[in-house]
Amino acid sequence: MPLVLARIDCRLIHGQVVETWVPHTKADTLVVANDDLAANPFLRSVMELAVPKGIRVRFCSLDEAVSVIADADRNGERSILLVSSAKDAVTLRKAGARFDRLNIGNLHFAAGKVEISPSVFFGPEDFDALRWFRSHGVSVLVQGTPFEAVKSYDAEGE
Repeated sequence: MPLVLARIDCRLIHGQVVETWVPHTKADTLVVANDDLAANPFLRSVMELAVPKGIRVRFCSLDEAVSVIADADRNGERSILLVSSAKDAVTLRKAGARFDRLNIGNLHFAAGKVEISPSVFFGPEDFDALRWFRSHGVSVLVQGTPFEAVKSYDAEGE
């Protein structure tokens, strides 16, 4: 099965993902593409504690992600791809990850960032990434959970 959701969420695995997105999409696999997490067994084990039984978690580096997604697809898994930044999402799309919709759930506030929603703040690099997605036919949607209103983000309207 192809990816059922591609999501940017700086927290990666947490309650919104496992309690709302997994059941909503009927996902059985979480593919977490993050270089820091892939290199840290302790943090991976902590994140796995939040995942319900029966849901597979595949942690991988950004370089490994496209092959991990392809392997999950060959195995018939319904996967949610999680990355922590728009930059990482662009990296994966350029490397061959196929998704036409990108969900943004959480990007924390930092100096120089603009509030897009109560849990999503964009910096200049995020706006650049979103322009890139738009030019490559990817719809970008800001939505914390599947039960919230969807805000379609039009990078040209910034």
